[in-house]
Amino acid sequence: MTVSDLPDAGEQHVLVILPTYNRAHLLPFAIESVLLQEYPYKKLVVVDDGSTDGTRDLCLRYVEDRPGIVAYVFKTNGGCASARNVGLESIDGRTRYVCFVDSDDRLLPGKLSREVALLSRHPEASFSYSDSVIFEEETGREEVWKAAAAAVPDRFPIEHFRTLEAKVSSILYRVEVFQSRQFREDLRYNEDSDFLQKIALECRGVYCDEPGSWVRSHPGSKSRNLLEINRAVFRSCHDILRDYPEFHRQHAAVVDERMEQLRLLLFQELMERGLYGEARTYARAVSETMITFLRIRGNYDTYRKWESFLRKPKRLRRAYRKAESRLRRLMGRREVT
Repeated sequence: MTVSDLPDAGEQHVLVILPTYNRAHLLPFAIESVLLQEYPYKKLVVVDDGSTDGTRDLCLRYVEDRPGIVAYVFKTNGGCASARNVGLESIDGRTRYVCFVDSDDRLLPGKLSREVALLSRHPEASFSYSDSVIFEEETGREEVWKAAAAAVPDRFPIEHFRTLEAKVSSILYRVEVFQSRQFREDLRYNEDSDFLQKIALECRGVYCDEPGSWVRSHPGSKSRNLLEINRAVFRSCHDILRDYPEFHRQHAAVVDERMEQLRLLLFQELMERGLYGEARTYARAVSETMITFLRIRGNYDTYRKWESFLRKPKRLRRAYRKAESRLRRLMGRREVT
């Protein structure tokens, strides 16, 4: 469906916000993917989060070539969430929808037309969500990743909480969503999923059955920093459960399982990286608390021997203790003589 097929569409303007930082080599692909959308009522705002490469000059050329369509905003470095929030300041009286595209990703052809049309047919929905095409840069492989609760919007809040499967570039929001909401600037990672989860809990979504974005997975991607992502996800999920207790109550089993998975992931990775003090804050089992204590004290080898001994069959443990007792008696006799 194109914009001409929309029932009484009018000029339903879409604001596309593109935050970026030092990605001048990838930025043209993201910008062109927006400009090539056949949807006519669009404006692209590139928010430069303090880049030191050629981002400024590149963007200013687009501003000159596409006046009124492309805007460029420079800000001091503050993270992706702050860049998204600065982009939201470009909302004006004509804006009806808001979309985000990351600087290493692309909007797929027809995304804006399809999803504006979809939301026009579903006035009860505050956002649309769709699948994404994931491109693995190292292998050159492309694969469609299904969004959480694909085709089952009623399940989206719990399935997104459980999997976080919905890429930021595959969402289209109604502008009303942003009247009293912003992205959490204290989250340097996962700020987009945190925002979407809250919207999903407060509003209704509708699923678009065609992929909306092309997402590049590459060594420089934020998504490769699993420790920082897991820290942010755990914090975000913890705060959401605190702020939405009814959601927790309704889905207690699934939610608690998810939180335990996140906790264990964090604990294991922190231990592997030698961050024993922080790991101790995520310890729950007695064995986890002890292992962090002994690691901090520098007695990890002692713990490993003790743990290995406890796992031995009872007969072996009895034999061990018996032999140890005989050895002590023998040593005592030698000292006497």
